[in-house]
Amino acid sequence: MEDPFTCIAESYDEIMLKVNYPEWAQYIKTLFSLAPLKPIHLVLDLSAGTGSLSSILTSWGYELFCFDFSLGMLNIAKRKFEKQNLPGTFVRGDFRKIPFKETSFDAVISTFDSLNNVLDPNELLDIFVQVKKILKSGGPFIFDLNTEWSLKIEWNDFTRVEETANTITIWKSRYLNSISYLFFTLFVKIDEEKAIYKKISTVFKERGYDPAEVRAMLKKAGFEKIFMFDHFTFNPGKPKSSRVTYLAYH
Repeated sequence: MEDPFTCIAESYDEIMLKVNYPEWAQYIKTLFSLAPLKPIHLVLDLSAGTGSLSSILTSWGYELFCFDFSLGMLNIAKRKFEKQNLPGTFVRGDFRKIPFKETSFDAVISTFDSLNNVLDPNELLDIFVQVKKILKSGGPFIFDLNTEWSLKIEWNDFTRVEETANTITIWKSRYLNSISYLFFTLFVKIDEEKAIYKKISTVFKERGYDPAEVRAMLKKAGFEKIFMFDHFTFNPGKPKSSRVTYLAYH
């Protein structure tokens, strides 16, 4: 069965037009500066998706390894890099089994709540352990997570319809037994004159993680310094933050 991200890969960038990737990239760059390791050059992007963030960082001089489970998303990322004449390395794989050697990278990032797709806390802890091994001493591990409060309160029983030039998207979110289910229906225009659309339906699942829980996991994985920020700010991340960005290093 095709994974849900590959199902929507060709339309993903249009669906996410509202996302301010340059702002997100600048935030990541600033977080890089807070870590001891200098300079930062080689960066692993876990769940790089269609490469929107990675391509910006690459254009700023960083060397990116784009790692993602979805072959469809990686193919979009490759085309994006090629169109901009940017160098890049693209690796398909599951972030539960990170295939790189110890101390391979200056920094590791994972954005847009990608790690919320890990539904088992023990698996998330194991990912942290693997990241710590492949990260150079003093190098930053930067990632963001939706909180349990956000998925349970802000997203539960939520329905939204969005329309772009070529898509109509229906988002329906339900929260059950600590898991948020996003029932995603996408209509992609395939004939302008006849107004014919192709329908794509899939389900995304996320687990929310509280900051204290994540901090404990990072400590157990061997990270010595851990900072938690309310997303896109440098204010402390809290249990009732919608999204928390983490900066950790060892």
